[in-house]
Amino acid sequence: MKIREKRIFSGKILEAEFYPVTADGKLYTRGKKKEVSRESQQKLNDKNARKKLRRLIENNFEEENDYYCTFTYTNKEIPKTYEECKRDLTNFFRRMRRAREKENLPELKYIYAIEFTVSKRTGIARFNIHMVINGGLPRKVVKKMWGKGEIKKVEELQAGEHGFERLANYMCKEWSNELLPKNRKRYTPSRNLKQPTEKRRDGVFKPRFLEKICKQRLDDRAYWENRYKGYSFVSAESEYNEDYGAWYLSVFLKKRE
Repeated sequence: MKIREKRIFSGKILEAEFYPVTADGKLYTRGKKKEVSRESQQKLNDKNARKKLRRLIENNFEEENDYYCTFTYTNKEIPKTYEECKRDLTNFFRRMRRAREKENLPELKYIYAIEFTVSKRTGIARFNIHMVINGGLPRKVVKKMWGKGEIKKVEELQAGEHGFERLANYMCKEWSNELLPKNRKRYTPSRNLKQPTEKRRDGVFKPRFLEKICKQRLDDRAYWENRYKGYSFVSAESEYNEDYGAWYLSVFLKKRE
């Protein structure tokens, strides 16, 4: 068994993950693989989906320069089906592209998630669209482009201590309803988005040294900032897996201005 270091670069964020692999580079497991419960697997899938979305936002959008929007409908405009809602989005993106071309702005980039809710007060059912788009156009122009009446917000992106984690968690929620296809994607990105980059190195630590770090230097800011120069330490998490008899570690850092 040896320890692999995987660095994930997403915009200003650097995440370093440490986990065991075998001599030939495969994920390490000890003995017979334990069957994972459906609930545990679902939790893992949810966690990975939120993490993937956060990294995609970090790598393609910027705080204060780009927008987070929530669009919905007037009662007269509410579509009857999920497919109609998606057609409305297609038309919205077409109008946005024309407006951006007219102003010689970069190509439109977006990520959206569709929510379907029923008001407890009025009983009216409606679709809500949560979206991240690149900036450049004034907010009043973006609002005009929607064209279906109700606009809850068009605001500049704001990051927290862990980047766009809170936003990604919200957009990645499971909104279950009979009008939403069961096999739909949780979110839909434009095809021109850039994926985060990864770098891997095997054998960076011995397992016992990784254990020592997890127990003694987990929150050692000076240690991590010296290891990853140019980045500020934010947080670190470790976990010991009883089934595999191995430690796992992840470190979250932000690039210095």
